[in-house]
Order: sequence, then C-alpha cells, then structure tokens
Amino acid sequence: MSVEFGINFMPTAPAREVVEWARAVEGHGYAILGLSDSQSICRDVYVTLGLCAANTERIRLGPRVITPVTRHPAVAASAAATLAELAPGRTMVGIGSGDSAAYNIGLKAVPLTELRDYALVIRNLLTTGRADYHGATARFTWSRVRVPLFLAASGPKTLRLAGQIADGVVVRTGIRPEIIRDSIAQVHEGAWEAGRDPDTVEMWWWPDANIAPSRREAIEEIKMSLAAAGNHLSRFTTEGKHIPPELLGKVKTLGERYAFADHVQPGSANCRLIEELGLVDYLADRFAFAGTPAECIKTLERAVEVGARRFWISIHFDDKLRFMRDWAEQVMPAFR
Repeated sequence: MSVEFGINFMPTAPAREVVEWARAVEGHGYAILGLSDSQSICRDVYVTLGLCAANTERIRLGPRVITPVTRHPAVAASAAATLAELAPGRTMVGIGSGDSAAYNIGLKAVPLTELRDYALVIRNLLTTGRADYHGATARFTWSRVRVPLFLAASGPKTLRLAGQIADGVVVRTGIRPEIIRDSIAQVHEGAWEAGRDPDTVEMWWWPDANIAPSRREAIEEIKMSLAAAGNHLSRFTTEGKHIPPELLGKVKTLGERYAFADHVQPGSANCRLIEELGLVDYLADRFAFAGTPAECIKTLERAVEVGARRFWISIHFDDKLRFMRDWAEQVMPAFR
C-alpha cells in the first residue's frame, strides 16, 4: 500500500536556512512541505514559501495554515496565485480557524461558519474573480487558477466541513486507531452529505514525531508540540474529541493557561505546563510517533492498518535536518 510523508515547520530561521530545510525535504523523498503562518513568532510565510518554491522542483508546498483573522480572502487568493505561478501544479492552501497568529495579536479563532465562508470565497476569487464577503464584493482580476484548499481540523464539526467543501484535510485529532477510524468516518459523512465522493478528499494526518535511542528521550524534544496539540483539544468545545473523562479537567486547564507567546518553543512554559498537569504521556501516546525507529514503525503500522495513508509531520525542535534524514532512512523504507 502507498504511504506518503510530509514535513511542516515554522520559518523561525533566516530565509536562506529555511530554503536549505526545504531542499532537504525534497532530497529525502518527502511528498509535501508546509510552512506555518504566525507573524508574531516567525518569518513571513509567503515570502519564505516563494524562495522554497524557487529552490525545489518536485515537492508540493503551501502554507499550513493561514487564518481569516489575519488575511483577507483577496489577499490570501493573490498570495496563493503567485505561489502557484512559481510552482505550477504543486501548491496548496491550508486554512484554519486561528491559532497563535490570532491570539498573539489579541484576537481569537473564528467560528466554523466563518471558516467555511472564508474557504469558499478564496476558491471563488481564484476561479471566477469575484465573491461576496462580509457584505461587500471582493474582486480578484489578474489570475484564474484552481489551487487545492485544505482545512485544518481538530474536532468532528470541522472534519465534516472538510468533507463537504475541501480538497483536503489536515487532521489534528490524534494517531490512535480508534481516533483515526472516527476521523475518517466524520470526513466521509461530510462528503456524503454534500454529494461528494469521500475518496476525493485528501486526508493528511498531523502527528508529531521524533527518533531517539529511547521513547523518553524522543518525547523530551517534542513537549512543546505536544502542548500545542493538547491546546487544540480544548478549543471551542471538548465534545466528541475522545478525551478520557479523568483527564478532561486537565485538558481544559491546559487550554486556559496555554501561553501563545511561547507557542511551540522548546523549553517553554507550555512544556512545563503539561508536565505539571501530568499530560505528557497521554499527549505523546495520542499525537506522536516517538522513540526508536522500530517503535515508530510499530505505531505507524497500527495507524496504516485502520486507514491512515498520509502523515504530515510537524517538527519544531532545532535539529530538523537530522530528523528528516533519520526518518527518511530508518522509517520510510518500511512503508514503500
């Protein structure tokens, strides 16, 4: 069976260094590259993506993800069309309700209805040049292009919305078998409701991952990512998110105390917070492939057995080049 892997990171280094990361993504055989959009804590996503596009030839790439909070849909459409011009046939646009990009400027994530409208307006602008948005007519005149739209989803309602309208979905619900099964069912239900073929919705799972001599060492380096994943669990509602009852209060506390200024920063207050709440092992078990190569392969095999086929790994620790090389050489060959 075909299994694909991708890489996502924040452009936290100077653009020339991020370009080297992008070249490594392509050189090691990954299928897709995503860059996070969070203006308060990293470089501009589209400037950096343009350089990455110009310095790669095969990989798909795009923002993972932009938000209605910080980018008007016409601005988003123009950026997407420009990137598509630089890398024809290999770009996408990831869209989410709003995370650190919103909260670090004192704003909040948008509700599901706004996320839906935003995605459809971007698509209409790119394909027809005109769309109504917030009571006004937006125009986009210089390009007509179909760029795949992916929705980031961490709960059942957004998963169903992705099935209804999106070309793809970035699934941040976890990699445990029962959660994978339910997430697939939610996307398929949304597609059926909209009269679509569920197989036309490209599903990418959003795990954290790390290889180390032991599972404990691997987890230690990704605590900041695990904290961010746990924060998503508390967003909007905890209903339907498979949170054990005995941990529900702790997950809600994590969401209340999460420090967006330290979002996915190594050694941050958020790392200490999940330690204090006793959530590290739960979050690692739910969201991460972590440990020796053999341990990662075993966990991946369980995910593949229940229907996951694409894994778009976030890496926020410092030695990205080491991880991308080791994962490509020691894990990916088991799934070819």
